[in-house]
Amino acid sequence: MTARTVFTSKKQQGGTPQPPPAAAKHTRQVPDFPRRMFLLTMGSAAVTTGFQANIVADGILTERTQYRVTTPDNDENRAAADRFPGKTWYLLGGFLVSYRDTERKLAALQTAMNQRAPASYIGYSNEAIDIAALFIEIQRDVFRRKIDTVYFYGDSFGGMVAMVLGSLLTQIGLTVKLIIMGSSPSNVADTLDPGKEYISLAGQVVPYLGIVGRLGAGIWAGIANPNGQGMYRAARRGIARSFDPNNNSLILSTSQATFLQAFPRQYDGGIPTSTGIGLLYDPEDFIVDAAAARRGWEALLPRNPLFAYDIPNTGHASPEIHPDVYRTALSVMLDKLDPPPITSKPLQPIF
Repeated sequence: MTARTVFTSKKQQGGTPQPPPAAAKHTRQVPDFPRRMFLLTMGSAAVTTGFQANIVADGILTERTQYRVTTPDNDENRAAADRFPGKTWYLLGGFLVSYRDTERKLAALQTAMNQRAPASYIGYSNEAIDIAALFIEIQRDVFRRKIDTVYFYGDSFGGMVAMVLGSLLTQIGLTVKLIIMGSSPSNVADTLDPGKEYISLAGQVVPYLGIVGRLGAGIWAGIANPNGQGMYRAARRGIARSFDPNNNSLILSTSQATFLQAFPRQYDGGIPTSTGIGLLYDPEDFIVDAAAARRGWEALLPRNPLFAYDIPNTGHASPEIHPDVYRTALSVMLDKLDPPPITSKPLQPIF
């Protein structure tokens, strides 16, 4: 017989009938954290996140300030290394050009470069240029790969750096076969800075607009290149440089400007007269005065073989944007300044 629960109503007991009691629901209570505990937890999370973000930022900064030679491992470079043992190209990036953009420039030029040697590119700090550290890194690569002949492609600012490095490499017994100046100024006077001119003009037309423009440009320049400093200190440094009467350019807002402003005093005349110099410019370059830059290089290297090649409508130092034009130009320069050896066929006997 099945057991069952029998509820006795109050009616049976002589009272008003009542429904059976409802079963009790077992619910889990949410802990009631005090506001202080909540704020402490959120604050700890924010500190942890900030600490981790700072580590990431430090890692990025360290990555950008390391000097290293990168040789893409691809079929074309391996074939060129077998064909031209002991030779290499070094592509030096321009002013504030990132590692990634320098890699893109090399990719655009590599086909033409491989006509003479395997191709490598060099990354260096966007904030500071240390020629000694850069030379040591190249020297390591030279010894590791048993290089005896170097070709340089200097992209904009990198052309001047290549000139100084080429002199140093010559002193340790290497042959610097060729230096290509890709839109490279020969001194600071060759650089055009429309931003500063526009700001100065606006300041003459509208009172105080020039000051506001310089203030904004200085803040942006400092924050964009903090060099490990906090945002406040970086912005103050940028403002100071922007209003410095000795700083003739808002674009030249980092310590690479110091190198540019001092060039060509860094050059000690150590490039042999046998080194070919290629001058590759858009005549209407909006950043570098191409005609002035050519005259500057010709005056600095009067006894070296020079060959100039115009690439109109390409802008400034842009092989990654106009790869076909630049490859053609580089191939022509190589044929003029470093022609391949002529292999003559043996004469066939006449019977």
